[in-house]
Amino acid sequence: MASSSANCPDRGAALLRERLESIPALLESWAASPEAARAARPQKCPQRVVATGLGSSEAHARYLVWLLNRFTDIPAEFLPTGALFSPDSNCRWQDRTLVVFSQGLSAHARIALGCRGAFARTVLFTAASREGLIRGGKLDRARCLEALEQEGAEVIRFPLEDEYTLLIRVVGPTLGFLAARLWVGGLSREALSGDPPTVGAEAAQAFRTGWSAGRVAWPCMEPVGFGRGFALLASPDLSEYLQNLAFKFVEGLFRPAPTLQELLQFAHGPFQQLTAEPRPVVVLHRAGEIETDQLRRIRELCLSASLTCHATGSGLVSRTDFLVFEAEGLFVEPLLEGVEQEGIDQVAWPGRGLDGPLYEYSGPTGSAASR
Repeated sequence: MASSSANCPDRGAALLRERLESIPALLESWAASPEAARAARPQKCPQRVVATGLGSSEAHARYLVWLLNRFTDIPAEFLPTGALFSPDSNCRWQDRTLVVFSQGLSAHARIALGCRGAFARTVLFTAASREGLIRGGKLDRARCLEALEQEGAEVIRFPLEDEYTLLIRVVGPTLGFLAARLWVGGLSREALSGDPPTVGAEAAQAFRTGWSAGRVAWPCMEPVGFGRGFALLASPDLSEYLQNLAFKFVEGLFRPAPTLQELLQFAHGPFQQLTAEPRPVVVLHRAGEIETDQLRRIRELCLSASLTCHATGSGLVSRTDFLVFEAEGLFVEPLLEGVEQEGIDQVAWPGRGLDGPLYEYSGPTGSAASR
């Protein structure tokens, strides 16, 4: 799975670094694009929203739901994609807008899109284009996208369309957060800044701030300490949509996913479990008296049980709606150093090509999603 040999060939590390280093500039440049301007002007104001996605797209969907519930009067909920196979007969979705996130318009995304007839309207966030899908020979995806556009669905595109070669994707996940933030900004009645270039610049600055802090806080999450996973404690303003950070360790370093809890949750079982089976603790707290005091108490708990506790010195400093970009930046350094120093193979990854039976499943034969 991994090699510690200093002479091992590059297995995607250089491309991963290049993509990560491109993110701040892409946040700024895409925010100045016509597509970002369209994202910031939703076609209609939804009555209610149901959002879904898998992998990093789950984090996008959960972030959008959090933004809507926090900054608008539009009720929103996250629904697992698989739940759309067998909808409750008592569900009434006719007044709801279905929002689907999928960077590559995967088969699983088409499961959700196949149920769009039950909803008032559909919004798709994707990096895929009809032309790109046809060039790549993905004709079923191209047909799906064409049908959506002909039906008048709202399609919002964000970079990066061709983010393959490596197992882990880093550009699309970060830009997807920006697309979601712009869309909700257009619905928030000025509760959130809606100017795309301004939003993009703030997101880029938050990402850079996180990356700088990460170089100091954890230059390398060494396999000895973090090889069995770790507990990730996060501010309540973050804990609902940090799934993508877990994928950085699962897909990037092939390590167990960190267990994610809100700060106060630590004392309700996780601390006791770690006392029995010690693993490191990483705390993402916001700068400010309340969460700084909670961090102090968490450190006291960890010290009493001989647990290693990591946190940034000042805490997260970005505005609430940009915390996710700072958190994404925080974990760039351990991801890069882990891949580079451990010789992680991100090109010929374990299990490559074996996931087809489930990854390519789009529903029972004859269902709307499978067509």
